[in-house]
Amino acid sequence: MRGGEPGEGYGKDKAHHALRTRAHKQLLLLLLPLLLFGLTACTFAASAGTPLPTPLPANAVPTVIALTARALASPTAAAATPLSAASPSPTAPPGAPTATPFPITLPTVTPTPQPTLPLPGTGYGVLQILYPGRDSRVVSPIRLRLAVQTGYTDAVRVELLGEDGRLIYRRLLRLSSNQPPHGLLTFALEIPFEVRGEAETARLQVLANDADGRPLFQNAIRLTLLTEGQPQINYRAADRSPILFQSPQPRQTIQGGQLVVVGKALRRADAVEALLIDGRGKVLLYRSAPLGTADADGYAPFTFHIPYKVNEALRVRLVVRENAITPPGVLYLNSLPLTLTP
Repeated sequence: MRGGEPGEGYGKDKAHHALRTRAHKQLLLLLLPLLLFGLTACTFAASAGTPLPTPLPANAVPTVIALTARALASPTAAAATPLSAASPSPTAPPGAPTATPFPITLPTVTPTPQPTLPLPGTGYGVLQILYPGRDSRVVSPIRLRLAVQTGYTDAVRVELLGEDGRLIYRRLLRLSSNQPPHGLLTFALEIPFEVRGEAETARLQVLANDADGRPLFQNAIRLTLLTEGQPQINYRAADRSPILFQSPQPRQTIQGGQLVVVGKALRRADAVEALLIDGRGKVLLYRSAPLGTADADGYAPFTFHIPYKVNEALRVRLVVRENAITPPGVLYLNSLPLTLTP
């Protein structure tokens, strides 16, 4: 062997070293997918809230690699366990609520019976203007909400009068005859109008007559009709009886030739009028009485002393009304059936 040249033993060592290096490279190529799979599994486990395994110490890694390589080279290495079939979708536990569709019913504008209300004279009116309120400023069309007590009339008339008394709108509403007495029917109407100029004072009134044409009830509100612009609505309903009777009572028999009428009215004028009307619609007697000072609710007292003379029992209707100046005509009206005897 020449000096400076490697010997035979050196060549064997070099070949053995190359073989070992190649084996390590193959081992790393085999372990790299496993390491990547382990890192991915740890990431998913961490995101799912599963505790991560304790990391190995750095000096134990070569030993683990060697053991893993030996296991991979062994013919008895465990075969890969097949994945189980996909689990079925979880089902709701017994008793859990289920999403059930439900129908939605939209309201319709039809006469609707309401609970029984007191008789006229105790606060509620037979004819009630629920919307708009008095002194509202409205544009066309007026959206009227109206309530009518049943058992007193079979029809009501809705009218809109201009400031000069001209009729702008009129509609007759028929009430079903099979309604229970003292219930309440509600109506919704749209009232179109045209005005002369930019604005006009008007009266919206609801009235009822009996089968003989005699006036029974009337309620009304004052409005300002606008050609255009923004409406200003007052929401206080005119649902109270505008004229209340304290005496006499409905269908009372009066004796002695003297009829005394005591009551109160919402004060919009200085006086009220009383009329006695027979069954043919003829006015038998007429009187006027001043209104006193209004109370906190706006009602002013009145009293009538009406002498009469009859030879036999006579059925009449007592009518008390309050008039307006603008527009001119009857504003409020209430009535009672009576029997006059000598």
